[in-house]
Amino acid sequence: MTPAEQRSAYLRCRACGQDTLHEVSYAGRLLYASRCTHCGHEVRHGEQDFAGRYLLDLEHRLLTKPRRLARRARSHPLAFARSLPTAVARQPGKLRAELRTVLADVRRRRG
Repeated sequence: MTPAEQRSAYLRCRACGQDTLHEVSYAGRLLYASRCTHCGHEVRHGEQDFAGRYLLDLEHRLLTKPRRLARRARSHPLAFARSLPTAVARQPGKLRAELRTVLADVRRRRG
């Protein structure tokens, strides 16, 4: 699994039936996969055309970014100004990681 963003959550595993910590992976805002840390069972979410759903989500994020930035600048101008350089510098790496996850999924499906 090559996650764009990985988090942890307590979930009930379908394989072992335990409420355990799971590694949850996202590509953008879409849940990509989860893995039980107890038994190792992995579930890939959105098996049907994950790449297509990701591209639609990415398009929406890109189209709404100017509005979201303007809202943040109005509501917290100093915090926005301080955080902007770091946020801008971090975006290419985040996007690259997301795309790596999606492309790995496409390659896995093709075999």
